[in-house]
Amino acid sequence: MSFSLVKMRPLIALLLLIAACTLSESKRRSYENYSVYKVYIKSHSDQRVIDELLEQPDNYNLWHRGRHRVHIMVSPRARKTFLKRMRKEHIKVKLLIKNVQKLIDEQGLY
Repeated sequence: MSFSLVKMRPLIALLLLIAACTLSESKRRSYENYSVYKVYIKSHSDQRVIDELLEQPDNYNLWHRGRHRVHIMVSPRARKTFLKRMRKEHIKVKLLIKNVQKLIDEQGLY
């Protein structure tokens, strides 16, 4: 596990707890194969691309927004399109969490 992910664990756990608490007991949502990426923002056009993606809440969810980077959760069905778009726009990304559900299960959140 990388040092940066270790430092982020409390934040990730809090975000996952909030997400888990908002779901009703009878209607739990699985985050199997949802991934979280760090996206490096270098320009306003990069930010516009991310903002455009976030208009699709079934596929993208903002976890953290900083001045020069964002953490975005990507659905399994949107992953290929997301990575293709990032390459096309020359936006650097780094995989932070490969499977969000696995992290939820490990944290015992539900």
